[in-house]
Amino acid sequence: MPKATTTPPPALLDDAALRLLEQATVAQAYPLFFANYAIARGFTEAQVLEHTGLTLAQLQVPNSRISAALHGVIVMNLLRLFQSEHIAIDMGLQSSLTKAGMIGFGLMSCATLREAVALGIRFLPTKVPFYTIDTSDDEQGLVCHIREAMPLHPVRKFAIENFMIEVWRLFESLFDPTGQHRDATGIELWFDWPMPPYYGAYASSLPHCRFDAPSNQIRIPARWLDLKLPTANPVTAQMVIAQCEQEMALLGQADDIKARVKNLLMCGNGQYPSVDRVAHQLHMTPRTLKRRLQALGSSYTTLLGEVIERDACRLLESTALSVDEIAARVGYQDRANFTRAFKKLTGRTPTAHREWAKGLRPQT
Repeated sequence: MPKATTTPPPALLDDAALRLLEQATVAQAYPLFFANYAIARGFTEAQVLEHTGLTLAQLQVPNSRISAALHGVIVMNLLRLFQSEHIAIDMGLQSSLTKAGMIGFGLMSCATLREAVALGIRFLPTKVPFYTIDTSDDEQGLVCHIREAMPLHPVRKFAIENFMIEVWRLFESLFDPTGQHRDATGIELWFDWPMPPYYGAYASSLPHCRFDAPSNQIRIPARWLDLKLPTANPVTAQMVIAQCEQEMALLGQADDIKARVKNLLMCGNGQYPSVDRVAHQLHMTPRTLKRRLQALGSSYTTLLGEVIERDACRLLESTALSVDEIAARVGYQDRANFTRAFKKLTGRTPTAHREWAKGLRPQT
C-alpha cells in the first residue's frame, strides 16, 4: 500500500479518528477516479494529490489500496479546488458497473435486484470502509440504511451524497445499462441534510430525493426487487463470490461471521432465510456455521432474534403499519406470540414501543 511522505493538514480530526482512517484502506479505483476527474477539468496532478505523497502512477497500479486517510485528503483537495460540493453528484452520476470492478460483475450476475443488494452489502468492505448498510422492509419495499462506519468529518456530506448516488446508478444500470431511462426503478434517495443550492441543476438527472430526512436511506420499490435481471448468470455469480471472499479474508474481514450472517438475514415475504440457506450462501455446511457461531458465544437463533428486533423496531418507528401487519412482516402469524417475543427482547410491547418512539421525535 502506498505510504504518505507528507502529512495531511493538521487539526481536522482527533488522534483516535486519524488512527482509524490510517488503518482502513480504499481500493485504488476510487481515488484514481477522483484524481482523473479533476485532472480532466484542468487541475494538475500536484494540486489533486497535494499533502498525500502519492503519484498518479501509484494510483494506477491495479488492485492496490491506499489508506482511508489519504483518500480523505484527496477529497478535501478536490473540494478546495472546485469550491463546491456539487462534484459529489456529478461524479456519482458517472459511476458504472465496470468501475465497481469484480463487485460490478457480481451485481450483474445476480438473479434479482434483491440478491444484488445482498451481494453489494456483503462485499462493500473490499471497496470502501466508510459505511455499513443494513436493510429493512416497509410497506413500500426495501430500505437500505446507510450508516457511517468511521468518522467522515469534514467531508461527511460529500462522501455520503457521492456514495448514495453511485449506488443508485449501479442498481439502475442492472435494468438500464445505457442510462437512457432515468429513474426506471423508482428508487428514492433520502438525505439527512437540507436541500443543497446546487441540487436544482441536477434534479432532472436524479431519482426522487428527499432532504431533511430522518436518516440516509436508499429506498427500492417492492415491485423491482424480485424481477429477474437480464444479465443473470449463476456461474459467474459464484465465481465472483468466491473471489470476493478471498479478498475479504486478505483484508481481515472474513472472520466477522456474526456480521456476515446478520447481513444475509433479510426478510422476504414474511420469512427469514433458514440456517441452511445462510450457510449455503457463506459456502459452508450448517454444522460448520453453527460451530463457528458457538465459538463466538452466539448462535443463528440469537442473531435472528437481534435482526427481528431491529426490523420490528424500524417498522414500528417509521411506518403506519398495524401491529398485526408488522408481526406478519417479521415472520409471526400470531400477534400474541409476536408481542410476547418483542416484549422479551425490548422490555416493551409493540404498541408501547411505538408510543415511546413518538416521544423521541422532534416536535415540528
